[in-house]
Amino acid sequence: MAPDSTAHFERLRTFSSRPLKAEHRGGRWFESTAAHHQAFWRNVWGMSKLRPGARISCAFVLVLVGLAVLPAAVHANVSGGCTATGTASKSGTVDLTTATVWHVTAADVLTGVATAPGSQRTAHLKVDLFGIGLPLLDSTGTSSTGHAGPYRIADYSPYTRVLAVAGNSTSCDGSVLIIVDDVSPLTTWAGVLGLIAALLGLIGMLATLTQVPTGNTRIVGLVVGLVAGVGLGLLLQEMAILDPANALDLLFPGGGAVLGFLIPGILRRQPTAAA
Repeated sequence: MAPDSTAHFERLRTFSSRPLKAEHRGGRWFESTAAHHQAFWRNVWGMSKLRPGARISCAFVLVLVGLAVLPAAVHANVSGGCTATGTASKSGTVDLTTATVWHVTAADVLTGVATAPGSQRTAHLKVDLFGIGLPLLDSTGTSSTGHAGPYRIADYSPYTRVLAVAGNSTSCDGSVLIIVDDVSPLTTWAGVLGLIAALLGLIGMLATLTQVPTGNTRIVGLVVGLVAGVGLGLLLQEMAILDPANALDLLFPGGGAVLGFLIPGILRRQPTAAA
């Protein structure tokens, strides 16, 4: 059959009441259709293969998710021969020498007493966030016993429901995780701000997926990734999934920033060469 012959199509006209258009008769139509089919399958095949940046990003997400599902790290008991007792006005007394978690309610008022085998000259109390200690109390003197409080949980529960408290003195140290059981993570400032930051950061990261991966786009991705990581880490701490005293929590803001830097353009369709 000659390339421009329409004899083959004439035999097929019995299957349709519509005659073939003039532009569909001949070799040029076959060549054009074949080119379009090739371009289509190239696009499908290209979308099915992740680029190296996308594969690295996916692996990075899996690592962060793995850390997120780990239980909160167990705090060290009181060491150095000291003993400590905590009292909650509604929830009762707990031996902080061995306890790692102290469950309280928003109506509680907390006090603490510590006893050391020898005189202690300094004492420090701090609250941990992303593994970074924020000073709460500093005291100097010479004594073998110490007192802390009273602290009204209602003064702190609007801001956070999970507190990682650590203390040390001349020869002793210890820590405990305080969880306010009757407060929801999404009713505290930390939980709400964490959720908002995580959502805004995630939206920003998704917006960069189809952008041209220029230097400016990657800087924007880094910033929104950092915001998303801080928000997610803060929310997970409020849910008592992550331990606020664990410095590995910094992997969330740091990891979010790296991920935001890597992902711009990974879903952007590459222009196809003209057939």
